[in-house]
Amino acid sequence: MSSMVTGNEKSLVGDKTFESLLVGTFTPQTATETTDDQGGYTKAWVDGTDFEGRLSQLSVSERMAQDKETAIASHKIFCGTDVDVDPDDRIVLGTRVFIVVGVQRPSNLTTEGHLEVLVKEIDYDL
Repeated sequence: MSSMVTGNEKSLVGDKTFESLLVGTFTPQTATETTDDQGGYTKAWVDGTDFEGRLSQLSVSERMAQDKETAIASHKIFCGTDVDVDPDDRIVLGTRVFIVVGVQRPSNLTTEGHLEVLVKEIDYDL
C-alpha cells in the first residue's frame, strides 16, 4: 500500500519523493531601477539563484477561485521552501517568462513542505 506524507517524512506516494517531481530549472529575477542622465530611470532584471521546480497550469476552477491572487494567475510553480521570491518578481523557464502574483505555503504542511508560487505567463508577442 502507498504511503502518504505525514510529519517529517519525505516520501509522497510509494517511491516518489517531492524532490523527484521537480523537473525544471527556474531563474527568479528581481527588478532594479537606475537613474538615467535625463531625469528618468531604467528598469533592469537581476537574476537570483536558480531553483528546481515543477510548472503546472491552473485548472478552470482554480482560475475562477474566490481569491484575487488566483484570479490573475495562469500557472503554479511548486518548489522547495528555501526559494526566495516575492510578488512582482519574475521567473524565467527557458524562453518563457512569468510574473509572480503570490506565494503560498499549503497550510497543512510543516516546514519540510513546499511552496506554491502563483504566476502569470507574459506573452511578449502581443
